[in-house]
Amino acid sequence: MTESPLRVLVIGYGPVGARFAENLIPAVRAGEVELTVVGAEQSDAYNRVLVAEFAVGSMERGSLTIADRSAVEAAGGRIVTGVSVSELDRTARVAVLSDGRRLSYDRVVLATGSRANVPTLNGVPRTTRRVAGADDTLPRGVTALRDLDDAARIRDAVAAGQRIVVLGAGVLGLEFALAAAHAGAQVAVVHHGPHPMPRNLDRGAGSVLRRAVRSTGVSIFAHSRAETALFHTAEDGHQWFDRLLTADGKDIAGDLLVLSCGVTPRAELAEASGLQASFGVVVDSGLRSWTDPSVFAIGDCAQSPILPWSKPADA
Repeated sequence: MTESPLRVLVIGYGPVGARFAENLIPAVRAGEVELTVVGAEQSDAYNRVLVAEFAVGSMERGSLTIADRSAVEAAGGRIVTGVSVSELDRTARVAVLSDGRRLSYDRVVLATGSRANVPTLNGVPRTTRRVAGADDTLPRGVTALRDLDDAARIRDAVAAGQRIVVLGAGVLGLEFALAAAHAGAQVAVVHHGPHPMPRNLDRGAGSVLRRAVRSTGVSIFAHSRAETALFHTAEDGHQWFDRLLTADGKDIAGDLLVLSCGVTPRAELAEASGLQASFGVVVDSGLRSWTDPSVFAIGDCAQSPILPWSKPADA
């Protein structure tokens, strides 16, 4: 009697999920695996590292795509985009999608990646209860730089030569600030550290970098902890970002506020499903969840415990 194929559900169609799905093509083609991939974004997987370049107009959309969707589907795999998994019933081994569909599985691979951090800022509400696959809804004129929707908002502002305020002076924040300035935008970087990239550079190197960045026309406000975002009413009647106030009294006007404050693993679906999670989904050396042997996690959403690879005595 022929064995039924192993039903594998991959949750997340970013670079990691796409690469994993492509690695399964031989098993899918051989009938050993029945593969379904679910992605919250409408688009196929793309290179997030290059989103900043796309946002400032120095790269076309097609250059970002890294997934070979046609190869997965030609082998017999199924890719569903534009929906997220809202519930994981581990007892019944069923995933419930945001559109109500139910998918049965034998193995789940979480490849949900990370979300952009939204700092505590008066005027910018934060979501206290995380919904699987959903991001914070930011006010108009405030955006992160994580996905293609973010890039589209920034692209419009850069094309119009608007004033852009970047909150955060890490690698990605500075990279975007320089690229946006080069594209013609007026850019100011605000951060609460003594110099840019404080996790990577000492005081001397940071001072050199600060001078180099300022020489490009980018303004830098150091030792400035952002406190409040103020808004004005635009002609269309909507509230739009107007200025950023800092704890040390600075008043920085702008048309768009770009949040570059790091990322956090998307582990809310795992937590809601009763899987052990800390900073991310806790996995063993084989990337299998400590809680459920049928669930795996890969990429940014996975958290590896400290060696040696073993469960605690009370697990």
